[in-house]
Amino acid sequence: MHIRGSNLHRNTMSYIGALIAITSAGLTLLSLLLGVALPRPSPYLGIVTFLVLPPFIIAGVLIVFYGMRRESLRRRRAGMAPDAAPPYPRVDFNDPHERKRFMVVMVGGVLLTTILSFAVYNAFLFTESVTFCGRLCHTVMEPEYATYQRSPHARVLCVDCHVGEGASWYVRSKLSGLRQVFATALDTYPRPIPTPVKNLRPARDTCEHCHWPEKFFGAQLMQLPHFRYDEKSTAEQITIVVKTGGGSRTSGASAGIHWHMVVGNKVDFVALDPELQKIPWVRVQRVDGTESTFISEDLPAPASTATPHRVDCMDCHNRPTHIIEDAERTVDQALAAQKLPRDLPWIKTVAVESLLQPAPTDGSSASDALRTYVKRFYEQKYPEVAKSRADAIGQVATTLVDIYEHNVFPKMGVGFGTYPRQIGHRSWPGCFRCHDGKHKSSDGKVLDHECSTCHTKPVRGPLAPLGVSTDEAAAWHPFTFEGKHAEQLCPSCHKPGKRTSSDCATCHGIDTSVPMMNSMECNDCHPKTAVKSPVVDCKSCHADLSGLHKKDDHAGADCTDCHKPHTWQVSGRKTCLACHDDKKEHKTEGKDCAGECHAFKKK
Repeated sequence: MHIRGSNLHRNTMSYIGALIAITSAGLTLLSLLLGVALPRPSPYLGIVTFLVLPPFIIAGVLIVFYGMRRESLRRRRAGMAPDAAPPYPRVDFNDPHERKRFMVVMVGGVLLTTILSFAVYNAFLFTESVTFCGRLCHTVMEPEYATYQRSPHARVLCVDCHVGEGASWYVRSKLSGLRQVFATALDTYPRPIPTPVKNLRPARDTCEHCHWPEKFFGAQLMQLPHFRYDEKSTAEQITIVVKTGGGSRTSGASAGIHWHMVVGNKVDFVALDPELQKIPWVRVQRVDGTESTFISEDLPAPASTATPHRVDCMDCHNRPTHIIEDAERTVDQALAAQKLPRDLPWIKTVAVESLLQPAPTDGSSASDALRTYVKRFYEQKYPEVAKSRADAIGQVATTLVDIYEHNVFPKMGVGFGTYPRQIGHRSWPGCFRCHDGKHKSSDGKVLDHECSTCHTKPVRGPLAPLGVSTDEAAAWHPFTFEGKHAEQLCPSCHKPGKRTSSDCATCHGIDTSVPMMNSMECNDCHPKTAVKSPVVDCKSCHADLSGLHKKDDHAGADCTDCHKPHTWQVSGRKTCLACHDDKKEHKTEGKDCAGECHAFKKK
């Protein structure tokens, strides 16, 4: 079907194209106005405005020209006179009507081109925005977007780190994004998103635009708040000086942590796993031209075809923005900032254990489970506190829910301990991936394992204002590293997804289901000479050792609150009965626990 007339655009196909183009242009203008009017427009409005409607405008224009060409061919096949079916539109400016139509077409074309140019430019800006990266695929990017908003880089665009400058990486990122779009649409994306990110642009092209290695030098004072797992949640502070070091000999001393980034030094390694946690092979090429290769004694050799990976910033600073802290550290920070009331009994213990409790299976939300856990603990253990401090307990629950929602994302399988943080070595291997004392060269040299190379000896003392040191320093660790403990690395006890405990039972609990533990005897660690008591073997009183160290009914107390390893110090009957309220349990009515049955060494 066609509409007869002398002009080629007078046909159904061209009219449909014009309708599509004009309607799309109108909707684009309306969406632009709506985006300006809304205080926080939806990312989906941006998708419609800049990515969906502009292609329809272009498609409509192309349909108009296609209809004109089709009409021209139809007229020539029908044997019409050449003047009635010219192959291209003919404009005669001597004809007033032709001039008018030409002006209408030109004005409309300029307007349409302006709208398209504006839309295309803003489409580019929109695909580079944080909204596009973080809010468009809400479920997939929820962990990254939520942690980004609280990170030190919250004012830096995602593309500044993930794409950087230049057209080549922009095109590569968009092609990679197409694959991710299909994975999202088909629900085939992994949960959680694996790290490290494959084919990430080298840090020298992105991070080093702001963080210039050649200008690094000096040291950094760190004061880390810490609260004990006791009834008073005793406030402490770990003070340490981190030897940042320099990236260039001209800027300062090149020793310290950033020796790895000294201009001229080259460090390569080969990992056995995609997460870069198991590193059996390290090669060091120094500024002076010397070279050493270190091989782990504990890990299998890498494949001969493995390609060495050149160390850059992201191998240590692997979570500079999307930071998911361990539960202990977030609670310590909240207590230091007075977001949690420190005077509530066992507040540190309650907070950490509530955050690490298993996800509810009864259909209730995690936030409800947190509130219930905190409220129930104080109602059962401290009913008077639960009544008099109801507002403070409610504040605790609210703060913990906020911590949980910014670190745990069940839909994506992300929680405390999901992603390793390689900076440092407390909760993850980090530095110990290479500097574990097990990487040796052919001439017997060990890859530097001295703590003093990177930081001073930690000092533990009372919580103090920033920059204020204290002379009341205690031993930096709760117990002295001796024997096999001296060989253990920090992550053996400090795990981000578990509560760190100061009692021996956490690691050495007697569990009959575990053969190694079942073969252990109490006296393997506690010699008879250390416990001056008629009871020389725990099993003589405690037949079921598997439940001996359970703390479910101990209001969060650690064994060491009563038993101080390794001398069994108890101050008397009142200490025992603070937990064991059944006075007749051991027939101790009127007697002293520390003198009648258990000859503990008094404090």
